[in-house]
Amino acid sequence: MPHIQRNGVKVFYESFGQGSPAIVFLHPWTTNHYIWAFQVPEFAQRHRCLIMDHRGHGQSDKPAGGYGIGEMAADVVAALDDAGIERAVLVGNSIGGMIAMQASLDAPKRVIGNLILSSGTNLGADTPPEVAEAMQKDWKGVFSALLASAVSAKSKAERPEILAFMEGCFRTESNFNEGVFWASVADPNGVFNWNISDRLKDIKQPTLIIAGEEDGATTVAHNKFLASRIPNSEIKIYKDVGHFCQLEKPAVFNEDLRKFIARVS
Repeated sequence: MPHIQRNGVKVFYESFGQGSPAIVFLHPWTTNHYIWAFQVPEFAQRHRCLIMDHRGHGQSDKPAGGYGIGEMAADVVAALDDAGIERAVLVGNSIGGMIAMQASLDAPKRVIGNLILSSGTNLGADTPPEVAEAMQKDWKGVFSALLASAVSAKSKAERPEILAFMEGCFRTESNFNEGVFWASVADPNGVFNWNISDRLKDIKQPTLIIAGEEDGATTVAHNKFLASRIPNSEIKIYKDVGHFCQLEKPAVFNEDLRKFIARVS
């Protein structure tokens, strides 16, 4: 399995298919590249597809620190270099969307366009103090409740395996662990503290933002804020969907991604 190594940290990626434009799929926090199982086999028929496990996740190293979004964006650029890909469409869910936005700022010539799925910036500003206190006592319990709020009622009733997958990812020590959790929370540019509110206007790539109406993790308001600040962007909001449209409504998501790729290429 291929890895890139940057500043002593090994980051897993894998490549499937051929064809232009290339697509890089960036998964949510605490999960891994398997979340794109409904996308990669379909899109690899016509496109070069890269999947990654962000540092701290899956088959990548889990260092004691270094979980700023900028570090993860640099990992993406390093993977593009290693794979011999000059430019790509970035598809990012949650923290994956943050990484895509940061890569668009830090390495704009490498990014053709962004599909940002259920993401945001400055998320910690909305976290009540009592939630932070509860997390100190039982981070797994609090995060489990957050995951439950991030999946739509329809999906929980009809597709219980989605929430079971999410729970399994963050509770499996070899995939994601407590050290990574707290290092990410504490990082001044980590998942909750990363704030590019005043730089969103500098993301010039075409951007499609997809949000779920029932997403309790990154709300519709979080996603509308991105759309209001990123100049060349549009937003779509889906009913009966939470944080994981690629799993909750994969056929709809794939069609939107297909149209977006056709537009930007």
